[in-house]
Amino acid sequence: MAKFLCCARAIALAINLLATNLSVNAEPLKDYLWVNRVIITFSNSESNRDRRLLIQQIEQYECDFRKRDLVHIDLIQGSDQYKRLSQKFLISGDEFKLLLLGKDGELKLNTNSSDLLGIFSLIETMPMRKREIQNEKC
Repeated sequence: MAKFLCCARAIALAINLLATNLSVNAEPLKDYLWVNRVIITFSNSESNRDRRLLIQQIEQYECDFRKRDLVHIDLIQGSDQYKRLSQKFLISGDEFKLLLLGKDGELKLNTNSSDLLGIFSLIETMPMRKREIQNEKC
C-alpha cells in the first residue's frame, strides 16, 4: 500500500508540473494583459527590411511608444517562440507580419506594414486610450 501511495504521489506531481508548464508556455502573452499593448512581429530573418524599419521607428519615437504602453515582441523564423505564436495567430509564409494586441489581449491589427505612426493613430481611436489621454497629467 505504501508503495502504491508513493507512486500515486509521484504521478500526481508529474501531472501537476506538466500542466503548469503547458499553461505557462501556452500563454506567453498573459503578463501583458491589461498592462501593455503588444506589437508582435514575425520576420524571416534579422535583416528583414520591414523589421529593421520598425525597430528604427521605435527608437526614433521612443517616448510616444512608451506613452502608449507598447511593448515589441520581435520574432525571427526558426525560434521556438516564433513557432508557438505563429501557430496561435495562424501566421504562415516567409513575409513580414505585424500584429497589434490591445491591453484586453484582443487582436486589433494584422498587417504586413511596419508603419509605427499608423499604429499610433489606430491606438488613439481606441476607447481605453481615450480614457488614458484624459487622465494624463502633462
